[in-house]
Amino acid sequence: MKSLVNILKNPLLIGSLFLISLNTVAQDNMGNPIPHFLFPSFREGVIIFKNGERVKMLLDYNMVEQMMVTELDGVYRYSKNPAEIDTIYIENRVFVPVGNIFYELLSTGTYPFYLQNKSNFTPKGAEIGYGAKSHSVGPTQYTRFEQTGGLSLYNTVVHIELPQNVEITPASMYWVNKNGEMEKFTSVKQFLKIFPEKATMLKEYIKKEKLNLKHRQDVIRLGNYCNVLYMK
Repeated sequence: MKSLVNILKNPLLIGSLFLISLNTVAQDNMGNPIPHFLFPSFREGVIIFKNGERVKMLLDYNMVEQMMVTELDGVYRYSKNPAEIDTIYIENRVFVPVGNIFYELLSTGTYPFYLQNKSNFTPKGAEIGYGAKSHSVGPTQYTRFEQTGGLSLYNTVVHIELPQNVEITPASMYWVNKNGEMEKFTSVKQFLKIFPEKATMLKEYIKKEKLNLKHRQDVIRLGNYCNVLYMK
């Protein structure tokens, strides 16, 4: 992972690589809402393969299926072999494969920080009387986009539309690679347990800066500060 290694050499570089979340709803190229996607629309991205090849494509990330999607001439395809990918850049945000899914790299240094952008489909409850709700739903329906040729890097069929009778439930989580082990956290308490030797200073920083771990940019700041501490 040569490109990722180069990024990790600078513990503060990634601090400038975040965007304020847009309030618009994600849409496909026909204007249909796709709120389970990370970006409001497909964006130009750069895929760097482990063999050094670089490819530019329109990309977005399906947070429910946790798969990178490309769009070309109205046809949508999932990445076929994530293991062959080293790094993906989309609007100055950095994504690396972890198994068959992608984590977003937030902070670099001794202990890299990642965001697993994730959502779930939750059945909408239908009122059945006395305030009760039924959570049964019929078969989900998707529009299928068949491959019409060409792109060997991507699978032949992609489900792009939101299924009927579901809601989007946020389920993102953060990870930090500490000594080769991926540690998960979603709260301050969980985070401090990962770094007990620096817990006092980290806790003071979180309180002083009023960081909220529900906000991606605050976790970037926390990750950068944590990596600076371990440089000393």
